[in-house]
Amino acid sequence: MKGKRNGRWARCLAVLLALLLPGCALFPDDAGAIYLNWGLELPKGCTVAYETDTGASFGGDGLRCHVFTWQDGGALEELLPWSGEDEAGLALAEGILSELDVPEEGRPDLSACLIWHGNIREVDPRDQLVILYIPESACLWVLESFV
Repeated sequence: MKGKRNGRWARCLAVLLALLLPGCALFPDDAGAIYLNWGLELPKGCTVAYETDTGASFGGDGLRCHVFTWQDGGALEELLPWSGEDEAGLALAEGILSELDVPEEGRPDLSACLIWHGNIREVDPRDQLVILYIPESACLWVLESFV
């Protein structure tokens, strides 16, 4: 009788693990979340230097900021069609950084950044993505706005 109970317990544990372990893939790292949200695959080898957001919300809306750095930023040059001027993108970046209370001394110099701004999500055309690229430090500031 005891052997049957142990066998049943082992099967229950196996089923529970089979259900829970694949679920871990549902919680990707920050670069994985960028890919899931926007379809943008960041080059391998990044380190998360800073992150903040407005917190969880029922509808998934809010603001998020991720700062990534690379030892070798060569792949970043070709990641997106960077622009030196995008007034709307820079204004949105400034607004997101302010609303997230990112300390002034830690913010990038927006005049020295290359920028990509737009929406590459089909889920909601109001969502916006701003990516600030700082070539000298091989650094990306990824700013997300979900409506």
